[in-house]
This record gives sequence, C-alpha cells and structure tokens, in this order.
Amino acid sequence: MKPETIVLLAAGLFAAAAIAVAAVRRKLRWSLKAAERKSGEEFEKFVARVFVANGYKCEFTKASGDQGIDLLVRKRLTKIGIQVKKYSRPVGNAAVQEAVAGKKFYKTDKVAVVTNNRFTRSAIALAEANGVELIDRDGLEILIENAKRKNK
Repeated sequence: MKPETIVLLAAGLFAAAAIAVAAVRRKLRWSLKAAERKSGEEFEKFVARVFVANGYKCEFTKASGDQGIDLLVRKRLTKIGIQVKKYSRPVGNAAVQEAVAGKKFYKTDKVAVVTNNRFTRSAIALAEANGVELIDRDGLEILIENAKRKNK
C-alpha cells in the first residue's frame, strides 16, 4: 500500500473515532445517572439545560438566598419557579415549603420541585394542598427523553 493511502485510511479512522466519541458524549450529557455524579450546582445547570431543550427560556436565581427558587423558566406567558433538589433520599416538606414561599417572592404563575429521587408522602400531600407540581426521578427521565428526541 502506498504511504498516501495509509495516511488517508488513518485519517478516516481517526475521524470515525472522533464522531463516535462525540456521540457517546452527547448521550452522556443527557443522562440522569451522569448528572447525579455532579455537584448540586452542576445538577441545577443540567436541569436547566433539560428545560431549555424542552422549549423553555430559563434563568438562574442567585446561588444563596434564592428564596426557595433555583430556576425561573418561561414558556409563552407562563412563568414557573423551580426548586431543584439533588438528594440521595426522598425529598420532604421543606422543599415544597421553599417553593411555596418562592412563588410569591418571584411572582410566578406556578412552582415545581424537581428531584433525582422521590418525594415523601407528606411532601406529596403538602404539594397537592398548595398547587406545587412535583417532578420526581421518573418525571425528570421523561423530560430528558423529550430533550434527547428534540436535540437529535
């Protein structure tokens, strides 16, 4: 084989490998398991990317003293305050209470709590009584899958 042919073959293999690595990285970028290995702040950014990929406009509130809301997302005329919780155990009442407080402070139409885990029965009851949407691990996975489909 001529040296030029070997160089072209090597370049083609390198390009194919680069494409394959990029595809794996894109897939990992939309993985809840990968996001769970990140810090709480990085997890918030992941959740924000998921909402943006699902057609929402998103802005972060300040990191400390956020008054119970981590993200403000908008779709059409609806403004939603989101409390993000990356927990290793089920999320309790405190997150729901924070979201309720944040609703008035940020003057949102709705509020939600998003987690990589589940919610306690008490948190579910409190959320129902206060109109707080709860998005648990299963709901977040659905949003991630929608984001994957829209970003192909």
